[in-house]
Amino acid sequence: MAFYYAVQRGKKPGVYNTWADCQAQVKGFSGAVFKKFASKAEAEAFAGASGGYGSVGGNGSKSNGGSGYGISGGRTGSSGSAASSCRNAADVTSASASVPQGPQFHSVSDIKPEDITSEFTGVDTEALAYVDGSYNIRSKKFGYGGILMRRDGTFEILQGSGTDASLASMRNVAGEIHGSMAAIRAAGKQGVKSITVFYDYMGIEMWADNKWKANKEGTIEYKAFISEMRNSMEIRFQKVAAHTGVRFNELVDKLAKESVGIL
Repeated sequence: MAFYYAVQRGKKPGVYNTWADCQAQVKGFSGAVFKKFASKAEAEAFAGASGGYGSVGGNGSKSNGGSGYGISGGRTGSSGSAASSCRNAADVTSASASVPQGPQFHSVSDIKPEDITSEFTGVDTEALAYVDGSYNIRSKKFGYGGILMRRDGTFEILQGSGTDASLASMRNVAGEIHGSMAAIRAAGKQGVKSITVFYDYMGIEMWADNKWKANKEGTIEYKAFISEMRNSMEIRFQKVAAHTGVRFNELVDKLAKESVGIL
């Protein structure tokens, strides 16, 4: 199936037939906005729109046939996916966000307080968290890894796993949503009133914001949990591109794999 790659903001906005051509227009361009479509008409409409992602399809949701949107501020993605910032939990809009650069972490012992505080650049919530999930096909165990950060440079490592068959059928997705829940739950225990959750799997945000239908036990539980927690906490979500060198995202990926015995 052919796809069309629409660049709304980039070196040369327009519609491209290959990811390589699209990437050439957005790589290294701060604030780039782009998206993959199955329909050329939709791609052209998106590329010609103004006001950032969400001008077509409304409120940052996927339009029919569209997938893999990206908004880049220092991060480049793959297959049309990069960092997007969702600044309003109730009415999601997207904006670019710069990412602190630094060497990759080999383990949590490499983390310094300044690494934590620098992550709050462009983030105005009280806390933030990176989360990821994994699945061990041999043991049929799902798990998660996460890091909850506070503005004072302190952090908490989050790891967990499970083998419940109804959840394990979702494979790594079960780990993804339980990682998000663990971070938000830990923040609540610390009295945090606002948090930004960085994730690399779209369902984390889409199920929470009722943009994807929750029809499995795990996703129904996740949606209900977020709804309940939002009664006392502002919860925002921010997409990052997986496996592109975003160092805290790479670290929580390792933590998630450790939790299921892959590493």
